[in-house]
Amino acid sequence: MMIHICENCHTPISMKIIRGNVHICCPDCHQAYCLDQKSIKRYMFIPFLCVIFAVMTSMHFLKDASIDIKTIYILGVSFVLAALFTWLCVKIGILKYEKKKENK
Repeated sequence: MMIHICENCHTPISMKIIRGNVHICCPDCHQAYCLDQKSIKRYMFIPFLCVIFAVMTSMHFLKDASIDIKTIYILGVSFVLAALFTWLCVKIGILKYEKKKENK
């Protein structure tokens, strides 16, 4: 799934769900990109909202379930929702990437 297009070589950069998407790199020219400062603040809010949603739905739908089932549900749902919302926020333009600045 494409997440960003490289400004140098116009190669699509794909999303790595397990590794995260704050820092991405072009597979062809190896140009590094990272979320801008405003987007990082928004990005930090996404997992928090996903965990709240997962806890609230587990309290509603899994009232009589054991704590093990609720924990697995909360972890699974929050992980999937966080990955989905991050991808959607990048596609919509809420999260934006900029070229990574060189440290000298």
